[in-house]
Amino acid sequence: MREEVIPSLLWLLLVGGWAAGCCLGYRAGGDLCREISLVTGVPSPSGMEWWEPLLFFSLTPLSCYLLSQLFFGAASPFLLFLRGTHDGGVLMRELEENLSIISFPGLPHRPLLLSLLILLILSVNLPACLLASHLGAQRGILLRRRLLGRVVRAGEGSRHLSHLFLLLGLSLVAGLAASLLLQHV
Repeated sequence: MREEVIPSLLWLLLVGGWAAGCCLGYRAGGDLCREISLVTGVPSPSGMEWWEPLLFFSLTPLSCYLLSQLFFGAASPFLLFLRGTHDGGVLMRELEENLSIISFPGLPHRPLLLSLLILLILSVNLPACLLASHLGAQRGILLRRRLLGRVVRAGEGSRHLSHLFLLLGLSLVAGLAASLLLQHV
């Protein structure tokens, strides 16, 4: 029974950690959030070159996966808390600024495309990082069970890697779309 509850509880901790970080980041401001979340956050699109989203979209889920395995999965809620401080303090504030500039009689081209790029980050890269952190934490928990000498089914650890490769492929495609979108800004 306990083994079926752990993945659900892990999802609750991951999403709760991101939401708490997002609320804190939005309230605290952008300076603290930029410094504290350099590893897992995608930087502001207004300061990126056209090729950088391709790197950030593919490397942030990989870093979330690898760093979530630290301390046998216990690092993943803290890692997503840091990602939430970045999303709330930097990306959501910039999205709010860009949307306040947009007026419908005369649509400015740059704020509209930057808003679409931020929405692409929040709708594709963020769920990819959440799923990668969940996979990494599950792999860390599996490693802990092996170290404690408990019986683990054969092939259970390789399932996480196949999901990770699929996730990285989809992130690479989303990064390519974001790079093409940023090239027109």
